[in-house]
Amino acid sequence: MRKKEKLEKSEISDQTFHKEKKKINWKKIKTIITIIFIVILFLAIKADIYISNWQNLAMDMISNTPSSVIDSDGNTIAKIGNTKKTKNISLEKIPDNLKNAYISIEDQRFYNHSGVDLPRTTAAIFSYIRNLGSSSFGGSSITQQLVKNLTGDSSSKITRKINEWIKAFALEGVLEKDEILEAYLNIIYVGPNIYGVNLGSKYYFSKDLENLSLAECAFLAGINNAPNSYNPFGEKDNSQKIKDRTKTVLYKMLELGYISETEYNDAKLQVEKGLTFKKGNIEDTSKNNIYSYHTDSLLNEIIEDISDKKNISTEFATNYIEMAGLKIHSTQDSNIQKQIENELSKPKYIIKSSKDSKITAQAAMVVLDHKTSQVLGCVGGIGKKDTSRGLNRATQSIRQTGSAGKPIAVLIPAIDQKIITASSIYNDEATTFDDGTEEGYSPTDYNNYQGNITVRNAVESSQNIPFVKIMEQLTPKLSIKYMKKMGITSLTEVDDNLNLALGGLDKGISPLEMASAYGTIANDGVYIEPTFYTEVKNSIGKTVVKSKQDKKRVFSEEVAFIVQSLLTEPVTGSQGTAKYCKIEGIDVAAKTGTTNEDYDRWLCGFTPYYTATTWFGFDLNETINFNNKNPSGQIWASVMKSIHSSLPNKEFDIPSKIESESVCPITGNVATDICKNAYTEYYLEGTTPTELCTDHSNVKENVVHNEETSDNNSDENTIDNTFEQ
Repeated sequence: MRKKEKLEKSEISDQTFHKEKKKINWKKIKTIITIIFIVILFLAIKADIYISNWQNLAMDMISNTPSSVIDSDGNTIAKIGNTKKTKNISLEKIPDNLKNAYISIEDQRFYNHSGVDLPRTTAAIFSYIRNLGSSSFGGSSITQQLVKNLTGDSSSKITRKINEWIKAFALEGVLEKDEILEAYLNIIYVGPNIYGVNLGSKYYFSKDLENLSLAECAFLAGINNAPNSYNPFGEKDNSQKIKDRTKTVLYKMLELGYISETEYNDAKLQVEKGLTFKKGNIEDTSKNNIYSYHTDSLLNEIIEDISDKKNISTEFATNYIEMAGLKIHSTQDSNIQKQIENELSKPKYIIKSSKDSKITAQAAMVVLDHKTSQVLGCVGGIGKKDTSRGLNRATQSIRQTGSAGKPIAVLIPAIDQKIITASSIYNDEATTFDDGTEEGYSPTDYNNYQGNITVRNAVESSQNIPFVKIMEQLTPKLSIKYMKKMGITSLTEVDDNLNLALGGLDKGISPLEMASAYGTIANDGVYIEPTFYTEVKNSIGKTVVKSKQDKKRVFSEEVAFIVQSLLTEPVTGSQGTAKYCKIEGIDVAAKTGTTNEDYDRWLCGFTPYYTATTWFGFDLNETINFNNKNPSGQIWASVMKSIHSSLPNKEFDIPSKIESESVCPITGNVATDICKNAYTEYYLEGTTPTELCTDHSNVKENVVHNEETSDNNSDENTIDNTFEQ
């Protein structure tokens, strides 16, 4: 009995197990189904967003209208896209013979498919597979060709073709067939920088479209696969190719019933006799549309932003801007832009290379509003600008900074970390630093060594040794962290060395990034990523993209004020290196910079209103000789004085938490009656000196500086002589 009971219990147990197992499997199946559903839903949403995004972009672009750039005062300052020779025409004004010629040779089932001609595409796929991918994919409908012209994607990858099919189907969902055909005939490339059949007719026959013969219509449609190969005006004789191709189009039109046999024979006879080509005069709009350097930079920024936001290629984004009739709101202050352009066009800045008289020195200047970091003016070369979107030295050239790098590499981090105060004393004397090499690092000063000197006085005359000593305490690694937070992107691992204190960099820094870093000081310690535009709207006023600027506090307003105060010394101090930058009634902070052998000359600075940086030098390193003056300083001073001429007097604001004390300039201690030339210094809370100055007898007095040139334009070398450019 027990055995039987055990067996029955076992059977019951097995049945229970199988039932439980069955329940568990159903749960798994439900879970899998749920996951699959979620994935499908997610993909569907993504696909819908992708298609909707494409449709919106395409709807903007079919107008084939150049975009307008509007300056900060609301004036149109540039048209983007009119460098292409094109002139739109409505479909009603395009001859039926021309429309039918294109349909016959390019897409005979155009009015019957939904964007992709399946029979033709299927044949193309089999050909592609049969030839193991070595043949052209082909099979593109007119809708697909329009997609390709809009996106600018001409790669041969299968993924591109699949995307093209999807986009073609999507395009047919929002546009009528005639709208697609009209856009196509206005956008296609027909000859040397000529787009659309309207100007194609002018170029090849010097005729309006309505006056084209059937044979001439067939010619225009026939050259679509390779316009330059059929150009009748080239050096190569293409007459036979033109005849053969044109007759092919005519035969196809006859085959499809678009023309009668009589029309075919008459047109064919005209072709065999030879079409009469007469080159029409088409205005070259590109010569009248040279953008400012500011607009060049704006376009680069917007192309990148639209590409990122819309998840499209830069080629597509470029086409979109050139064809969508956008309103681009620029940050350019055209008055400031003009002031910079005029200054950099002056003959005195044209210095010829000693190696090649055709090469001249170059310059770059950036002016921004540091409260918003909107770039108000930007010039990236000397003389008249003769091309759009060429080299812009203001944003694209990175150069050694020399002493202009001291405020951002040394002063800011060292004061913020409370390693130094403005009255800290350093012995300015010949020093060899341990940099890990056998010979060590031995920078020199351009002026005489000064002995014991405050940080403030070291900034005034741009002594080198104190800054390297501070960097040794600070460490280059920490300095680099601060610089990166202020928008410097070009630093490398090689820059982790003491020479960073003097602006001796592996690669360098662009004038724009120097401006944004100095702008952080002027903006009370808050870094804002610089921008050249505010927003972009489409033709119906809908915002396409807005400028999104990274913004963060890097250091306190108290640190910022102390550095602001220190940087007034080169302008107001008796031994200052930038006294020519003084603007009556307005606080000016400035720092010069010169690299080895006078390869690079800098002036970086700001007022309570604007921040500006200027670089001067040769693209390929060569000594700058500007009559013992700093050309960057001359440019900076001239432009900044001009744009401040009508502004009210203004000083840098002193934060409420700043502490002040009367100190001795020789010892850096609290001044007493025995101290000569005592002055008021500013400090962070908790860093104000408390020790009284009691005795000067054992203190080495400062060595007198060398006499400056009478125009106060002397400058300093800031990079160690052993540093190689």
